[in-house]
Amino acid sequence: MNLKKILLEDGRRREVIRTLVKDIIKVYKSEDEGEFYLPNYSDEDKDIYDFPNFEYDFVLELILTVDNSIEGFKVDSSFYREDGIITVEIDYNPDNKNQITYDLVGELNEILAHEIRHIDQMVKGTHNLDVPEEEDPYKYYTQDHELDAQVFGFKRLSKITNTPFEVVVKRWFQTHKDVHKLNDEQTKDVINKILSYRK
Repeated sequence: MNLKKILLEDGRRREVIRTLVKDIIKVYKSEDEGEFYLPNYSDEDKDIYDFPNFEYDFVLELILTVDNSIEGFKVDSSFYREDGIITVEIDYNPDNKNQITYDLVGELNEILAHEIRHIDQMVKGTHNLDVPEEEDPYKYYTQDHELDAQVFGFKRLSKITNTPFEVVVKRWFQTHKDVHKLNDEQTKDVINKILSYRK
């Protein structure tokens, strides 16, 4: 693949991610809780995202949940390739709803870039995604297709926040212990694998 084609493809991925983040934030600002299907929420005539020059059409399911027990927010996502659905779950404290929006935008950029990368892996056949869901956190995070998607997501977050890649990775694993459930030694090893994979 030549450089011009790579840059064009990167630009298309960025446009997909930007649109998804914008649409999610629109719902987040106007709704408190619930389950929403995008793009239909914003455009009743449109049931699926069908971006030009993006090889895969999909629906985004957004689940907003109020949680007064957390200070800011928690975000999780999954890609269900059999159904053509990306699911994004946001738990947030309504007392801080406006203050956390900026950080939420960064997190959504990272997590959506990660899921878009999984779509690329599937469409292009670069990684075998037909593997059982790995239950062990360490084994999960060190799978080749996960390392690839993590690098892609963290590169996106690094770029939009103008923060060095290594800092972004280390900060995410420090602030998301409840998500990754790795011990300190495993965390260090996964971070090193991500930093090595990027090169």
